Formats: sequence, structure tokens, C-alpha cells
Amino acid sequence: MPYSCPFLLRNIPEKKRNDVKSDLKDIKIKELENELMFYKSIFKTHRNSAVFNLRIKSINGEKIWIDRISIVTDYPLLKKLDIDKEVIEWKTPVRCER
Repeated sequence: MPYSCPFLLRNIPEKKRNDVKSDLKDIKIKELENELMFYKSIFKTHRNSAVFNLRIKSINGEKIWIDRISIVTDYPLLKKLDIDKEVIEWKTPVRCER
């Protein structure tokens, strides 16, 4: 048998299978705890902002909360954000009207 890596979970012996399942469950629990902590952080970082004005953006893949009203004047933070449609819209200058 030249290739000994099992392709399916059922091909792994029972003891190792339970270990793999528990490891996957632990990883999923950890991810959900991190996501919960991120959503709870909204009340610490943006206490005076309306929730419907907040957006989830990222800097180098790390998620942060951004207030879309005040980000237009915060140029250093605006430059650090990862690019998407909304960030491009925030970066474009507003045309003046008569």
C-alpha cells in the first residue's frame, strides 16, 4: 500500500476517530467563542455609535468595527483598511454642489 493516508473519516481507527472529532469540536468551540467576544466588543469600542452605522471591516485579515460616519475623517485608519467596495466609496472625494 503506497499511500497510507485515509481519505475518509470512517477509514481511521475508532480511537483516533474520536480524538479527531473531539479536536474538531474544540476548534469549532474556540472559533465561536472568538466570534462572540468580537461581537461583544462593540459595546466597549463604540459606545456612542448607532449600531446600524457600524460595519465589520478588516485590517490585514483581522476583523474590526468601523463607524461609517466618522471613518471619512479618520484618514490613517481609512488607509489601513483592506479594500472592498464600501472602502473605495469612502475614499473617493465628494463632489461639491452649488
